[in-house]
Amino acid sequence: MTADIECRDYRNFPNDTCVFMRTTSDCKLEEGFINYLTFLFCTIGDKLLPLGLTILAAWLFVLFIGLGVTADSYFCPALRVIARVLKLSENIAGVTFLAFGNGAPDIFSAIAAVSSAKGGDVGLAFGALFGAGVFVTTVVAGTICLVTPFRSIQRPLLRDIIFFIIASFAAYVAMYDGKIYLYESLGFIIMYVVYLIVLIGGYFVNRRIKDRRALIQAAHTEAAAKTYGSIQTPEETTVSVDNINIPDESYAQPDVSFALSLRHAFLPRDDMPWAERGKISKFFSIFKMPVSLLLHFTVPLVDYDKPEHNWNKLLNSFHLLSGPLIVSFLTQLGFIKIKNVFPIWAVVGIVGTILCFAMLILTEHHSKPRYHSGFAFLGFTVSVVWIYSVANEIVNLLTTFGIVFDISNTILGLTFLAWGNSLSDYVSNVVSARQGYPNMGISACYGGPLLNFLMGLGLPFTYVTLKTGAPYAIDKSLLQNVIAYFLFGSLAGTLLFIPLNKFFYSRRFGIVLIAFYVAFLALAILIETHIIG
Repeated sequence: MTADIECRDYRNFPNDTCVFMRTTSDCKLEEGFINYLTFLFCTIGDKLLPLGLTILAAWLFVLFIGLGVTADSYFCPALRVIARVLKLSENIAGVTFLAFGNGAPDIFSAIAAVSSAKGGDVGLAFGALFGAGVFVTTVVAGTICLVTPFRSIQRPLLRDIIFFIIASFAAYVAMYDGKIYLYESLGFIIMYVVYLIVLIGGYFVNRRIKDRRALIQAAHTEAAAKTYGSIQTPEETTVSVDNINIPDESYAQPDVSFALSLRHAFLPRDDMPWAERGKISKFFSIFKMPVSLLLHFTVPLVDYDKPEHNWNKLLNSFHLLSGPLIVSFLTQLGFIKIKNVFPIWAVVGIVGTILCFAMLILTEHHSKPRYHSGFAFLGFTVSVVWIYSVANEIVNLLTTFGIVFDISNTILGLTFLAWGNSLSDYVSNVVSARQGYPNMGISACYGGPLLNFLMGLGLPFTYVTLKTGAPYAIDKSLLQNVIAYFLFGSLAGTLLFIPLNKFFYSRRFGIVLIAFYVAFLALAILIETHIIG
């Protein structure tokens, strides 16, 4: 097949679709483990295409679950431990490490979409980043308004919205001429650094103001005490602790049989008892069990909230073998042969086995070693590779669906990819509002997508422009312009209305936000189906 034929032209070759998929260069999916197009049209076949699409849809759902579980249960905890090891303050760690951890699915999906883009078609990346921004700032924020009408904090909200407006306008300008230059992509990263400086600087200024107010209040109290006499306080009562049983903080496991110890070591355990779960929770737990087991056996988890920081001698020793080995396979570096004879994965396996047995010999079962926090760095590395690999597969799957159903990458990005990556934001932010913390939820509706937006555009395009030494040419489309307009509109509308409404997020405003998203989605579909434009 000639190189200028697109994969979407497979309908013109109904008699030899499999050959077309195997021989057309545009049908080769980059950086993935499975070519889903050849799976559909060669392994499954045209006659059973609906069955193949059903299998791929289920697999896509599993991948989204895996992406979320890896980010929430392994990547973010590893970042928290690393932040403590580096002795970062809670505020700095929150706006850097933890914010990056929460936005990992969006950022890595954008990197994967740009890396696998062909002919400048980065619609999947743009659609996901802009689409997620519109979804979170309208649907998620609107749902919070419907659940709990509230009066929001002022300065942090205005800061995040203004920065987001500047970022969205800068992105529109960058893609307006059809090329993204190195200075433009670096500008997104610099903008995030400036945002961090403003955020951290504001934190210290506010703390200093509060400390000064506390000193003034203390001085007034002392002056009042001298004027009217010392304040009589009731005699302090003492509590005897002789009869109180204080639990021993040292952690010790009871003696168990070898089989039971292996079960405790290698099977993941959940904090919520099975009997207390609802039907949906039980179904979801069963569905994600294979993913949980795979991550449990390959990614070490250090957790300061658990006894001995979650030290597990047998499992953590095994991680020294399984972690590096899975990294070598997922990055495909393990298949490179040294002097065309010895594969790298075999070297990694030998070294990992030695380290595994050394750990078994040199450590104790019930007390963590001094270097246990180092496992957080291993867990961080392995979880990053897992997230990027899963993101690549998701991008390839969505590309496959786009080719089969003749849907543009932009519409796939602003719908399925944006929804999948934003689902955890929706749940966590709405739950925060239900629990009485609506300000926390609404702040995450702007601060979180802002980070994803800046880093999701800055990192991949900086990499490709540095790699090629030239501006990155992109395909422009009406749909990309529309989603940029709607993101800008949702942010500008909120910035204008909320101060006029005395920073009160009402149910009526929530309905308006959700209706705005419905109008956005309807217009996007009309453009995609060529009814408009």
